[in-house]
Amino acid sequence: MSSPKHTNALAEEDSLYLLQHAHNPVNWMPWGEEARQKATEENKLVLVSIGYSSCHWCHVMEHESFEDEAVAEVMNRHFVCVKVDREERPDIDQIYMEAVQMMTGQGGWPLNCFTNPEGKPVYGGTYFPKEQWVQVLKQLATLWNDNPEKVNEYGEKLTQGMKVSGILPPTDPNADWPLAALSETIENWKTRFDTERGGPNKAPKFPLPSNYSFLLKYGYIQADDEILEHVKLTLDEMGRGGIYDQIGGGFTRYSTDSEWKVPHFEKMLYDNAQLLTLYSEAYAAFGDLEYLYTVNGIKAWLRREMQNGKGGYFSAIDADSEGIEGKFYVWDKPILEQKYPDFGKYYYLDQNALWEGMIIPVRKGTISDLSKNMGIPEEEVISELAAINEKLLAERSKRMRPGTDDKSLCSWNAMLITGFANSYIHTGEESDLAEAKSILGFIESELVDQATLDLKHTWKNGKAKINGFLEDYAFLIEAYLSLYEATFAEAYLERAKELSFKTLDLFYDERTGVFFFTPHHQTDLVSRPMELNDNVIPSSNSVMAVNFIKLSSYFRLPHFEAVAKRLLNAVEKGMKEYGSGYSNWAELWLRLSIGSPELVAAGNKATTEIRKLKVYAPLVVKAAAEEKSQLELLKGRLDSTDLQFYLCQNRACKRPVNSLAEAEGEIKKIFEKN
Repeated sequence: MSSPKHTNALAEEDSLYLLQHAHNPVNWMPWGEEARQKATEENKLVLVSIGYSSCHWCHVMEHESFEDEAVAEVMNRHFVCVKVDREERPDIDQIYMEAVQMMTGQGGWPLNCFTNPEGKPVYGGTYFPKEQWVQVLKQLATLWNDNPEKVNEYGEKLTQGMKVSGILPPTDPNADWPLAALSETIENWKTRFDTERGGPNKAPKFPLPSNYSFLLKYGYIQADDEILEHVKLTLDEMGRGGIYDQIGGGFTRYSTDSEWKVPHFEKMLYDNAQLLTLYSEAYAAFGDLEYLYTVNGIKAWLRREMQNGKGGYFSAIDADSEGIEGKFYVWDKPILEQKYPDFGKYYYLDQNALWEGMIIPVRKGTISDLSKNMGIPEEEVISELAAINEKLLAERSKRMRPGTDDKSLCSWNAMLITGFANSYIHTGEESDLAEAKSILGFIESELVDQATLDLKHTWKNGKAKINGFLEDYAFLIEAYLSLYEATFAEAYLERAKELSFKTLDLFYDERTGVFFFTPHHQTDLVSRPMELNDNVIPSSNSVMAVNFIKLSSYFRLPHFEAVAKRLLNAVEKGMKEYGSGYSNWAELWLRLSIGSPELVAAGNKATTEIRKLKVYAPLVVKAAAEEKSQLELLKGRLDSTDLQFYLCQNRACKRPVNSLAEAEGEIKKIFEKN
């Protein structure tokens, strides 16, 4: 095998995305002091080019521009070129994404931001076709050569503007959270529902799990049939659509159309971790086998293709194989008709599934629809689908696979702990609890300094690196809370509390009442981002706010409650205007508006009995112990060995009841009042 013609500094990195560019003719450098020093010494602008390994348009721009020697010559002559894996360094990505959005009104990946030698942004955009890219390069080089003062002045103003945008107005510590005000936000949100296909009335469509997790809870608590029908429609259409890998399981990143038919084929761990929770919750709420089928499909894919061999999970699978987007996942219609005659009974073979002359597997209906149309039980539909899918999966496995990004991220693995824990809680599948514990074992052994509780962000090939960001701490605390809810083992709560105090020390800003995304001691950035909006991943601030409210229930910690409410207050205005961008915050608002309900089981067989709870009880904090407990929530409730259930709201508890049926009745009364 011949040696590559070009090798740059990225060859020494271990990020798959950076290694993908290691043999470009561009003299790429990793982010760091060496690149900044080179830019200063040579008085050049810096190109900060950001993407991720499974990004289709990142591959396109690489092939068109970064592999072109003439384009690379212009880049190398005029710029210091820096490549960043956004999954390794979400902090850098946030800063320059904000800058590009301020300059252009839009963002995405690949993200290409030009900065002065100090790192202050001066120009940027996303994907550029080759001719336009060369034109941009030459114009910027000329401008920097002729008028560097003007460029620096613009960079200074933009950087100051980014810092000002992070300064939040003072919050009202005595604010309340009326349900009526939240309902106004929801009514506005409803106007953007797609009532035919679910999701928003636009394309492309992203799964946005936190949106539908909140809407499910809100619809249930408010008995809002319109909301519940929309959630059900959305989950049904996603689950039978092309955005879901019908053959192998797991969701792709988004649908390019409004019908959930044609996906961008990359699969992300963070999407599937959250969707595992969402579909488990939907199964608990609706009892529909469609959702259990989807849960099982996600889990099968995760275990088959994403495990790292150490208890953790990889990050992503690429959209492309053999240089072609989606090639691994699509099928020739004649082959399906000839070799797999049963395929057409359950999946479309017409325009409903056709894309660029190939078939994307799209189911003809939900499990319930297919059962009714074919006159067979739902269990038989599932069995026949499994038989068909098994044959196609075996055939597909002979193809060249898309690449797997084999780094394991603390935050995304923590999300998956929560996903498996929730699957166990709502389906009772014991292996899911074992899997959640296994992932935690990986994180605790490889990414946590047990002496200091400092976290590392990423792990690959036996090596952890990059200090943890707020998202790592927030989602790991959430994971500990979810494992307590699954097991009622108080050690998980104690660790969540310890890590929460650590997070306050590292990230919290008393002045604004908001957490920074980066720790106080980090100094290599031109500004410190604050992540507030809920997107495909809930903002780390909203996750921390929910964590703190839960912990304040268990331990009666008024400071945690005050921090959570101050955080919520900081985003109140934005949430009222654009609910779907603040859905995890809205869930916290909903929790506070119904009095932060708590269900405590104390006494003989308490932990066993509380798991038998049949009524869907969203937002109810549950605690249980049989003999002793360190929790303030259980204080004074273990004096007797007799089993008793306590239902509390706004820190006031009703008289205890002695049976689970009575407790379920009390929970229903809480929701009926709303």
